[in-house]
Amino acid sequence: MKAALLREYGGVPEAAEANDPQPGDGESLVRVTFGSLNPVDLRIATGNFYSGSPDLPYVPGSEGVGKVVASEKWPEGSRVRFWPARPGAFSEYVAVSDDSLVEIPDGLRDEEAATLGVPGIAAYLSLVDSAGFVQGEKVAVLGATGAVGTIATQVAAILGAGSVVAVGRNVDGLKRVTQLAGNVSDVCKYVVLGDKSPEQTAEEIVEAAGGQVDVVIDPLWGSPALAGLFALNKGGRLVNIGESGGADISLSSAILRSKQVHISGHSNYNVSLQRQNEALGILMNYAAEGRLKVEYSTFKLSSIGDAWILQKGSPGRKLLVSPE
Repeated sequence: MKAALLREYGGVPEAAEANDPQPGDGESLVRVTFGSLNPVDLRIATGNFYSGSPDLPYVPGSEGVGKVVASEKWPEGSRVRFWPARPGAFSEYVAVSDDSLVEIPDGLRDEEAATLGVPGIAAYLSLVDSAGFVQGEKVAVLGATGAVGTIATQVAAILGAGSVVAVGRNVDGLKRVTQLAGNVSDVCKYVVLGDKSPEQTAEEIVEAAGGQVDVVIDPLWGSPALAGLFALNKGGRLVNIGESGGADISLSSAILRSKQVHISGHSNYNVSLQRQNEALGILMNYAAEGRLKVEYSTFKLSSIGDAWILQKGSPGRKLLVSPE
């Protein structure tokens, strides 16, 4: 079968031939429609991922969507989202645990379903489970033009936030995100990151939110996370999902003590598969109803290198790879 192979850590995968996977007990064989490219795929490919990296060479891609070809549990032709995949999502076929598959609802295209997996689960669970969001609270989403941020901004609006502030560097992207969230609520505004101090950015967030915020969803860390902490209300919660804005911050203990803020981290790898699937089911229903949308671009497997390089530059939309 056709597949993308990574031959060296830190390199770029290329189209090649690979052996068809042979499903074992409790596994389904799925013909891939789209593999979803995520930042975590690039981190795994460095060879230094905290949860480990596969031996070389390997087929990258942690998730995707497709149709069931053979299974003892799922009807042939079922449209499903899969995660994790063996050998990897960027291939024609994958073998996947029956229990990890989630059926794609009628009315939702494969491409739309493929945009929601890893980033959608992270966005939803960081807001609902890790932050304990309560309807009416004020929310700020850092890195709002990325896949996680785009979904988190819309989900906060869908769940009835009192106000939502989308924070990022790309003005056009921020306008699109707030417009998407505006399809379900008119409470969303945006703040542009720039050559400002964290304190200045925090002031703009507070002004846009109509007061200090209760929850900050943070895929960035670095200076933007400081701004989010400064913008928090007493007892506010910041949930960190990534570090694309910097790996470290210098934080005074005074802000923790004076505001009694709570800082926590979220990783999908630490959440049960059942809970991940529950979250994804909710998100796919939102999308099928037209309340949740993510912009995307598609690539052929032969152009996996182009998609890979584009992902390194934070493209501001979801990148999908088709083996067709």
